[in-house]
Amino acid sequence: MPPLPTPSPIVPARARRKDDARHRRVCDAVRALVAEQGVHVSMDAVAARAGCSKQTLYARYGSRQALMAQVALDGMALARLPAMPTAPTLRPALLAFAQQHLDHLCRPSTIGAARLLTAQAQQFPQEVAELFVGWAGTLQGQLAAWLQQAMRRGLLKHDDPHCAAELLLGMIVGLDFDRQRHLAPHRSAPSERAQWASFAVDSFLRAFAPPCPLP
Repeated sequence: MPPLPTPSPIVPARARRKDDARHRRVCDAVRALVAEQGVHVSMDAVAARAGCSKQTLYARYGSRQALMAQVALDGMALARLPAMPTAPTLRPALLAFAQQHLDHLCRPSTIGAARLLTAQAQQFPQEVAELFVGWAGTLQGQLAAWLQQAMRRGLLKHDDPHCAAELLLGMIVGLDFDRQRHLAPHRSAPSERAQWASFAVDSFLRAFAPPCPLP
């Protein structure tokens, strides 16, 4: 099997605001179609569901892969992290990210899409793998860049930022997403997710605490 592509950069065909109504419709259309159809989401189907032309989609996003990456990034709690981590904002920012990420994973549409993609993986291994790399890779890469800024500012100890991002994501999610996928009891209450998010973030910050300065 050929190597999987790296996540596509988001094509800045036009400046898009988060409250762009058309962009919101496109994102909602893509998420709904993935939950219903899995990997085989065409630009024609997205255009029809969003109420626009396929030409408009290509003009705004450049390609299907870039569109999927943009939708993935747009739906991530990562977008709400401050541009530059500081000592006062480091823990609150990571805590908000963790809670929002867990809330996203708890949505029925997210669980439904994950189950469908898992079911399609054996029949369409390349397509499912590419979709995973595009979405999970985008999340890990963006989080790694943010953590790297924190490391450079001395807020976290210097280490591989991509490994740190993967570790943090694993700590945040734990086993709960697998519990949901397998219909097992999980942290369905927001208070339970908030408590776990706090535990995961504080554990991560202790593990990556910068070394104490020498006296």
